[in-house]
Amino acid sequence: MTWVLWTLFAALMQSIRTASQKHVLTDLSPWSATYIRYLFGLPVIIAYVLLIGAQPANLDAISGKLILVVALGGVTQILGTWALLKTFAHRNFAVGSAFSKTEALQAAVYGSVFLAIPLSGASWLAVIIGVIGVVFLMLPRQENVNRLRWSASLSPASGYGLLSGASFAVSTLCVFEANQMSALAPAAAAATTLIIMTPIQVLVVTVWLALTEPHEFTHIRRLWRSGLFIGICGALGSIGWFTAMSYQSPGVVRTLGQIEFLFTLAITHFFFGEAIFRREWIGILIILASALLLVVGI
Repeated sequence: MTWVLWTLFAALMQSIRTASQKHVLTDLSPWSATYIRYLFGLPVIIAYVLLIGAQPANLDAISGKLILVVALGGVTQILGTWALLKTFAHRNFAVGSAFSKTEALQAAVYGSVFLAIPLSGASWLAVIIGVIGVVFLMLPRQENVNRLRWSASLSPASGYGLLSGASFAVSTLCVFEANQMSALAPAAAAATTLIIMTPIQVLVVTVWLALTEPHEFTHIRRLWRSGLFIGICGALGSIGWFTAMSYQSPGVVRTLGQIEFLFTLAITHFFFGEAIFRREWIGILIILASALLLVVGI
């Protein structure tokens, strides 16, 4: 299954990119950390499009409606990235992150309601199980679970998390719809969507930063090496996600993509020497069960 390989690749790149963005938040604002993903990723996207040789054949597939759908997907992805990074600034990070990972469920629901994207019963079950697994993984590492105060659902972190999940869900559906509208082969469709979306994102965030945080451009220039790494990982992740969604429905892709947490835990354990708690092992097993059910049920 080609979409499975692309999804796994995208999830790996995203886990590395998100960890790197979190790291630079000590020197950059959330908007700047969002910006470098697109600014330094654009050359990679251009190189990819040139590499697969899709750009001449794609011109006839581009329409005004396609550009509008892609632009909406690009703007909502920007908003989702910013909202996710904002959760890092709050103590209740676990709650916010868990809410953000309802993206797969939201994408499945929105896709079914608004775009009539069909999902089998097994796929719906896998989506729900995957969200439960994510919640287990995002529980704070505390002995007394009763102290978690998950009832504080109106906290800033949870609000940003829900906004992030909803924004990413809409962006995912826009990418899927754009891929379908272009009526091109999967790789060419994904490349076409990317080469339209990424320059729009760079332009939008450049203007926003210039109007609201112009001093951040100095910090971005100083951290260009980190920005380049984040841009490369972000671009490769987008290539993976977009291509996977040219083969498979967005809710299914994003559910399997939750395996990103396994990569994150592996990086944390093997590179930073942190132990994996029992609750996290439970979450891992639940997500693996979700992924297995998803792949077998398709």
